[in-house]
Amino acid sequence: MLSLSPLKLIAATETTMTLGPYYILPGEQGIKGRLLDDYLAEGYYRMLHTVFTTHYTQLDTAGPALPVFWLRTQLANIRESKNALAIRKKCAGFTVSCSPAAITSETEALYSLYHSAVNFNTGSSCYVCMHDSSMPNPFDSRMIEIRDGATLIAVGYFDRGDNSITGILNFYHPGYKKYSLGKYLMLQKIDWAVINGITLYYTGYICIGNTKFDYKLYPDTSAIEVFLPVERIWQPFSIVGKEGLATYWSRYLS
Repeated sequence: MLSLSPLKLIAATETTMTLGPYYILPGEQGIKGRLLDDYLAEGYYRMLHTVFTTHYTQLDTAGPALPVFWLRTQLANIRESKNALAIRKKCAGFTVSCSPAAITSETEALYSLYHSAVNFNTGSSCYVCMHDSSMPNPFDSRMIEIRDGATLIAVGYFDRGDNSITGILNFYHPGYKKYSLGKYLMLQKIDWAVINGITLYYTGYICIGNTKFDYKLYPDTSAIEVFLPVERIWQPFSIVGKEGLATYWSRYLS
């Protein structure tokens, strides 16, 4: 049973009729706990201090509209691969901590290093990626910090609901690229969720016709579900696959 208000539930239903994007502003209670769980389950996701949904993305402003589908991971079904185990072993000497989300001069300095090294468009600062200065943060946000001794080398932000977490932003020191810290942050978020009795990890969308977001299938494709927006149900990604989603898009959404 959804806990969304009637007005918001109608708005969510209407998104199946258009490609989007479609945004919903938070109420006074914020978007936390069961309410966040319910929005995520309906194919919504965080965008700054709102939740939104869409069926397409443009990787550059002059490019074509590319189909996207929302993903989540059933944490109890994960069977970690040799790759995941190898990453854990490589990173075993680092210190990992989790705390309420904050943006400090230290995190901004690390983000600046990361931003200068990546070859895709992203926000100019950690704050720009995470926050809208016109309204308070409506989410229950946490952060994972990874340190090599005293040096901060990776940060990952996520929001939590009652039975879900949702990944928001990961970044890391470019000098530590060989450690696969982006994937290690995903593994650490999974660990935190499991320890805290949470069963679902929402990682965002996958893009049909492009591999840019395929890292969200990590660490175990067989544990991942994809949201079918016409039927409003989650199906195992391993059954549907990207080819099946491309057919679904052309048949029902394009």
